[in-house]
Amino acid sequence: MKPTYSNFEAKKNNSGFLELPPRGAYVAKIKSAKEEDFFGRQCIEITLDITEGEYKGRYEAVWRDQEERFGKAYFKGIFRLFPYKDGDKDYVKAQFEGNLWAVQESNAGYRWDWDEKKLVGKMVGISVRNRLYTYNGKDRSTPEIAEFVPVADVKAGKVKLKPDYDRRKKDEEASTDGSEFTEVSNEVDVPWA
Repeated sequence: MKPTYSNFEAKKNNSGFLELPPRGAYVAKIKSAKEEDFFGRQCIEITLDITEGEYKGRYEAVWRDQEERFGKAYFKGIFRLFPYKDGDKDYVKAQFEGNLWAVQESNAGYRWDWDEKKLVGKMVGISVRNRLYTYNGKDRSTPEIAEFVPVADVKAGKVKLKPDYDRRKKDEEASTDGSEFTEVSNEVDVPWA
């Protein structure tokens, strides 16, 4: 074989990708919180990272690993809170209030006062589920943050995980070109970049 490049150096293969935290419950810290427009809907975009256990710091580590390998990274430790507006379905209000209740329960003396910047640095439990989907005719899955839960419940092993979010298409509905997807940016300002 003829050389294909000049600066060859034998080194250990590092092809293994870091995995995202699997389905489960984790203790996390809020790294950033800001008001954003998400497909025309006002939300609070929150970035978090796990602070304890085997997956401590994993969202940041995955982000750094992707950035190093590909020159571009998508941050996966994102959770979006959608505030209730008059006319919304009741479950929107219940989700918004329930997630903020978990933050309050996890941080003595903290009370939500409509200032998202005060969420930064707060501890919270996160419940991670799998999002199941079809892409190019193949079923796939990825872990995603489903909801906030009190830290005490995570530590006591009392978190009832939400069921997986199944967005898979039946064979006759699935496209093979990816046209059923809307591009969603996970490009966020990460606090450590």
